[in-house]
Amino acid sequence: MRLRKILLLLGAFILSAVVFFINAATKSVDLESSFLQQVRTVCILLSYLAIYLFIIIIKKEKQRGIVQSIGAVALFTGIFLASYLIISLLPLNGFKTRDLTLFPQDYQTIFFSSIISLISGVFAIVVLLFIKDLILYKRKKTTLRNFLILVGSLLAASLSQLMNKPLEETVISKIFTVIAILMIIVNSFRLAWIAYLPRREKIYSLLYSLLAFFGFLVILIIISSEEGGWTEKGIHYYSSALFTFLQLTSTLGAVYFGMSFSSTLFHLPTAEAFDRKQTEISSLHNLSRLINQVFDLKDLAETATKMTTEVIQAASVWLEIIPTEGSFHKSGLMSYRNISVEEIETILSGDEKSIRKIICQTKKVLMIDDVGADKRTKHLPKMKKVGSMLVVPLLSHQNVIGILYATKEIEYGFDQDDVDILSGFADQVAIAIENARLIEKSFEKERLQRELMLAQEMQKRLLPQQLPQFPTADLKAVSSPALEVGGDYYDYVQISDDLVGIVIGDVSGKGVGAAFYMAEVKGIFQSLAKIFRSPREFMIKANESLVTSIDKGSFISLIYSTLNVQTGELIIARAGHCPILYISDSKQEYLKPDGLGLGLKTGKIFEENIQEKKIMMKSGDVCVFYTDGVTESRSPSGEEFGYERLMDVVSTNKKKTSEEIKEAIIQTVWNYTDAKGYHDDLTIFVVKWL
Repeated sequence: MRLRKILLLLGAFILSAVVFFINAATKSVDLESSFLQQVRTVCILLSYLAIYLFIIIIKKEKQRGIVQSIGAVALFTGIFLASYLIISLLPLNGFKTRDLTLFPQDYQTIFFSSIISLISGVFAIVVLLFIKDLILYKRKKTTLRNFLILVGSLLAASLSQLMNKPLEETVISKIFTVIAILMIIVNSFRLAWIAYLPRREKIYSLLYSLLAFFGFLVILIIISSEEGGWTEKGIHYYSSALFTFLQLTSTLGAVYFGMSFSSTLFHLPTAEAFDRKQTEISSLHNLSRLINQVFDLKDLAETATKMTTEVIQAASVWLEIIPTEGSFHKSGLMSYRNISVEEIETILSGDEKSIRKIICQTKKVLMIDDVGADKRTKHLPKMKKVGSMLVVPLLSHQNVIGILYATKEIEYGFDQDDVDILSGFADQVAIAIENARLIEKSFEKERLQRELMLAQEMQKRLLPQQLPQFPTADLKAVSSPALEVGGDYYDYVQISDDLVGIVIGDVSGKGVGAAFYMAEVKGIFQSLAKIFRSPREFMIKANESLVTSIDKGSFISLIYSTLNVQTGELIIARAGHCPILYISDSKQEYLKPDGLGLGLKTGKIFEENIQEKKIMMKSGDVCVFYTDGVTESRSPSGEEFGYERLMDVVSTNKKKTSEEIKEAIIQTVWNYTDAKGYHDDLTIFVVKWL
């Protein structure tokens, strides 16, 4: 691109130099239609084509706004006028006129005629290109067509002078000139850009248009005067086509910027309304963007009050957030501008007549034109800053989650436009607040989830990581909480080489509370099981430890048994827990020794109701300890799994290993619930005597 610009400038310079030398060589000769005249004309046209292409490149590199374009035209007009006047004051001999042909009297006149002609050509091209951008702004279907006709008529009027003598005018050139002037007038009504300028830019465009108008007017007066100086004759001498082109583009500039000045002047009173609408749109756009980017309620409130102050020109603004039912998020006064907390409390004072209460009850916009006279606020003390008030609720699912207040010092300061824009703000802010709250909830939920997963991992560690292995007995167990953590518990303790203690329990309820009691039971079991070998005595001591610490209404069901791994003797004590399923070759039954749940009763009542039961296990016998999560699992129809189905599945699989029996129970329960999962904690402990 840089090389292209250099080549274009170099080409324009060489072609202009050729024209100068031809002019110098034929200073006193009338070329008329000679070959040199044709070469000269071609060189002039090509030089201006190169200049045009160069200006196009420069213009694309430096894009300007509407006002900057008008300012640039005014600046170029001033520069051209200054250059023109300076050159015209030079003491040159000028031209002699003979038979409508101009003859320069010295070489200086030829040189400066070339300079002013080049400046004039550049100026005319720049003006036309800048005005083109203004005319084609927000174009319609006919806009480009009309502009092309204008350009075509300008070129036709100019080119029709190419073969004429410098001061000669023909009928054809006059016709094209008239057409060009008509199209100048038509295109000068293309002022769509004015409506889209804010007030500040309208004022600048008004000033620039006025300067440009007077500049073009002066140019027209100077170059069109009948007693023109040598500079006007110099442009004629260089090229009559250029003179016509300069004259018509100056006419276009004068008419167009005269029209733009008048139109901008008429649009100025509406500029404030346009600025406001533009600010409203921009503010709503920014709020919409903030909905997805800002999750801090304080930042949202600050943005909302700032935008409200700017858009509706409020004297003071504040925003308060009202917590909805069950909400634990931030609430209260979140942001305030140009007003103190004490003044806000004064305005919102009053129990029955409080503005806050009115908004929460009606859930509608409240506009108070005269705070001192309105019955809803006349009880308030007079305040200089508060003449009128606009209050808008922030609604979410028909609940008021916040209130946006705006005041002005004058009475009747707000209108329907203010209501509309503030309502739009309120809707956007309400969405943003809900988003912020949802994000905060999701963070809180994620944090709790992580903590629960940690609790689940810790609870798993409370259960045995592996069960002991004996040549005579096969032990397998599993526990699955309904929630992240649960209240089911199983464990074992090696009391002696021959004796192992087995415990399974279920805390009433589910979740974290049950898990805490489960952890407490583990501590009691591990500390008491080796001291009190009798399951009954263990239950009595465990109840004494728990009854003082467990909440009323809560209890723990438990089965504790000791298994002699040499003899197969199994002694069982049951504290309100599910009965043990015992399967042998000769019988299958549920063992249900009496006993109350731990933590329900104290002293003798518990001791009198706790029993022990003893069985001797034989080869192939199976005992299944379990929690009610197994028997109370429900099918899609709502029917419980029950004790019979549990007995059937264990009887069917009694020949298998403890691991296989355990898996068969789990799979059967899973299928029965139609893969919907368990509704309660589920724990299974299988003992098979080998």
